[in-house]
Amino acid sequence: MSQQDFSVYIRQFNLPEEEVQNIATSLHSWDDLYNWLNQQTKLPLHPSLNRTPIGTPFIETNWKKNFSERLKSGHKPLKMEKRHAEWSKIVERRRKISMIFSCFITGVLTLIAGKTLTSMNLPYIWRDAYFVIYAVMTYFVCATFIKLVMGTWHASRGPDHNPWHPKHMAQDLRPTTRIAITYPVYHEDAQRVVAGLLATWQSVKRHAPDNAYQYDFFLLSDSRKSEFYVAEQAAVHIAQVSNPDARIYYRWRPSNHNAKLGNVIDFCRRWGSQYDYMVVMDADSVMNGGTIHSMVRMMEGNDRLGILQSNPTPILRESFFGRMQQFAGRLYGSVFSYSLQAMYMGHAQYIGHNAVIRTQPFITHCILPTLSGVAPWGGKPLSHDIIEASLMARAGYEVWFLPELQGSYEEIPANILGFLIRERRWMQGNLQHLRFLFINGLHTIHRETFLNGLMGYLSAPLWAIFLFVSAFSMMSFLKYGFFSVTAFFTIKFSAMMLLFACIIFLFLPRILAIVVNFPKNKAENYGGRSNIILSIFIETLFSSFFAPIIMIFITKFVWQWLKRKSISWGTQQRDDSDLPWSECLKNFGWVSSLGIIFTYLLYTRLNSIPSQKMALISIKSGNYINLSSIFLWFFPILGGFVFSVIIARLTSRTFPFLRKVGIFSIPEEINIPQEIHDLQYWNEHLKAYTPDPENDQDTFRYALQNPFFYIRHRAHTRVRRSISLRLLPKILQRQSLTNNEMRDALRDRECFDALHRMDAATIIMPSSPKM
Repeated sequence: MSQQDFSVYIRQFNLPEEEVQNIATSLHSWDDLYNWLNQQTKLPLHPSLNRTPIGTPFIETNWKKNFSERLKSGHKPLKMEKRHAEWSKIVERRRKISMIFSCFITGVLTLIAGKTLTSMNLPYIWRDAYFVIYAVMTYFVCATFIKLVMGTWHASRGPDHNPWHPKHMAQDLRPTTRIAITYPVYHEDAQRVVAGLLATWQSVKRHAPDNAYQYDFFLLSDSRKSEFYVAEQAAVHIAQVSNPDARIYYRWRPSNHNAKLGNVIDFCRRWGSQYDYMVVMDADSVMNGGTIHSMVRMMEGNDRLGILQSNPTPILRESFFGRMQQFAGRLYGSVFSYSLQAMYMGHAQYIGHNAVIRTQPFITHCILPTLSGVAPWGGKPLSHDIIEASLMARAGYEVWFLPELQGSYEEIPANILGFLIRERRWMQGNLQHLRFLFINGLHTIHRETFLNGLMGYLSAPLWAIFLFVSAFSMMSFLKYGFFSVTAFFTIKFSAMMLLFACIIFLFLPRILAIVVNFPKNKAENYGGRSNIILSIFIETLFSSFFAPIIMIFITKFVWQWLKRKSISWGTQQRDDSDLPWSECLKNFGWVSSLGIIFTYLLYTRLNSIPSQKMALISIKSGNYINLSSIFLWFFPILGGFVFSVIIARLTSRTFPFLRKVGIFSIPEEINIPQEIHDLQYWNEHLKAYTPDPENDQDTFRYALQNPFFYIRHRAHTRVRRSISLRLLPKILQRQSLTNNEMRDALRDRECFDALHRMDAATIIMPSSPKM
C-alpha cells in the first residue's frame, strides 16, 4: 500500500467497494484521512457518564471497641430499610438447634477423649493442651456435620415446599428495568474473558429474546501492562462488530486502587444509577442466560431481595488435580449447597461472582471502609464479598443462595500450587473479618459465618499443634506409661469410638453424594455407577495426602500474617499447564524436607522403646499397637509431607485417558451445555484475530499496524497535551518507550497517529516492569 492509498482504512467501515474507491481517491494525505475519520460514527466504548456521589457509610471497625460496647449495652437494634419475613425466625430456630446438638456431641467426644488421656497417665500440660485443642476443633467439625444433616433433611422437600423461596414471587421485568453484567479483570486472558462474555450474551439472547435489550455488558479493566490494555480492547472491538445487537462496553481504570473492590465501586460511581441490578462475574465466569433472567425476575418480584447468589459449577479442567477437585466440587458441593440454603435461607453468603445484586442498596450500604493500619490487618478488605452480604442483611435485605439454578460456571485452579496461592489470599481476607465480627446490627448467623471463615484457616495451625501433642503424648505413653489390661481396654474402646466419629464426619458428604446420585439416570451424568465409586475412592485417597500439605502451608501463611507480611491479589493461573520440577522443588522442597525429618524422629523415638516393652504392648493390645500400625497411622501425614514434590508435579499433569474412561466425569462433560460450546468457539475465534498479551512484540505490532484496531481504537483516543508534549518528540526521534509511556501514547491521538505512521518494528519496547 502506498502512503496515499487509504482504501484499507475505509474498508473497515463495510462500505461498498465502489464507494471505498471514490473516498480513497479524494484523500491525498494523512491529514485528509484524519479529517475523514473524525467525521465517522464510532461504536461507543462505554455509555455516557451519569456520576453518582458515593460515600462510605460509617462502620466502626475497631474490634476491641465494638466488643466492649457489646459487653456494656448488648445488641442495639438498627433502623433497617426492610423487615425480614417469617423465615428469619425459622433460621434462628434451626441455628439454635444445630448449636445445641453440636455442643452435645462435642461434649460427649471430649469426655471420651479425656477418659483416654486419663488412662494414659500423661503429664498435665500435655493432657490439657490436647483437651482444649481437641474440644475447639471438634466443635467446628460437629457444627458443620449437624448443619449438613439438618439442612439435607429440610432441603429434601425442595424449593417448591419453601413458601419463602424467591422463585414464588418472580415476575416479568418492567420495560425500563436495566441490568449490567460486569467482568472486572486484572491481567487476565482477554480472549477467554470476552469469549465468556459473548457466550453469556448469546445465551441471554437465546433464553430471553424479548428482554435482551435490557442487558448491558461491561469489561472493567484494572490491567497495568500496555499489552493487556491492547489485547482487551482488541477483543472488545471484535465482540462489538461480531455482535452488533449487543451492548458491550470497555472501561480501563487509570488507577487500580483497591483492586476488584475499587473496580466495582468505580463502575457504581460512573453508571450505577442507570442500572437496577448488576451481575458481578469473575474473569472465568460464564452463565446461562435463562438462569440470569430467572434471578432478575425474582428480584423484580420481591423488593426485599438484595443479592441472589448462584452456585457456580467448576468446568474445563483437564489436569489431574483440576479434574479431581472439579468432580468433588460438583458431586459433594451440591449436597452442601442445598443443606446450607435450608439452614440460612435469606441470610446466605455471597461469594463475589455469578450473582445478581440490587444496585442502589449495594451502593448505600455495602461500600466498605478502608481499614485502619497497614496490611495485612489494614487496607481495603480482600474477602469483601462475605462482608457485603452481612451488611446487605444488616440493612434488612435478603441474601439467597440458589443451588437449584443450573447453568452457572467457573474455572478452578489446575494444580495444588494455584490452589494454595488462592487460599492465601482468602486467608488474609478472612482474618480481616475479625474487625467486623462485633459491629452493631449484624445478624448472629453472619457472625457465625465470620467465625467459620476464621476457623477454616486457624484450624490448620491448631491441627499442626494437635498432631505434635498427640505424637509426643503417644511416645511418652509407650515409653513411660503403666500398662494394664483395664487401661488398654479403656484406650482401645475410646480410640475406636473417636475413630468411628471421625469416619462419620469425614465420609458422610461422600456417602450422601453416592446415595443421591446412585440412581441410574443420575449416575450416567458422572460416567456411571462404577466410575462414581472409583472416582470417589481415588479422590479420597489423594485428599488424605493433600490435607497435611495444605495444613502445613496454611500454618505457614498464618505465621506470616502474624508477622504482618502482606500479599496482593494478583493474576490467577487459569490454564492446565504442568508445574515444572523446578517450581515443585522451589515451593514444596521444604515440606518434603520436614517430612523426612519428622519420619526420622518418629523412627528413632519408636526404636528407643525397649523391644521387650514393645512386645508387651503388642500382646496386651491384641496386636493393635506395634511399629507397623503406628507408622501406618501416621503414613498419610508423613507421606503427604515426604512426597509433596512428587504429588505436586504428578497431579499438575494431564492424563487424557482419565476423561476417556470416565474417571472424574461431571455432567457438563457428558452433555456439554451450549454456553460452553459458545465459549470454546469464541475463544478460538478471538485467539485467531487478536494478539497474545504475553508476547509484547506481537501485541505492539498489532496495535500499531493493524488497520482494524487502528480505526476503532483511534475513535476513542483524545488529544492529551500533557502526553503529546512529553512523548511525541521521543516517538518522532524513534526512541524506545517504556511500558507505561507506550500505554499513555496509545491514549493520546497525536501520539497514536504518529506511531501508526511510522515503522512499528523500529520501536522496540523493553520488558514489562512488574507492577
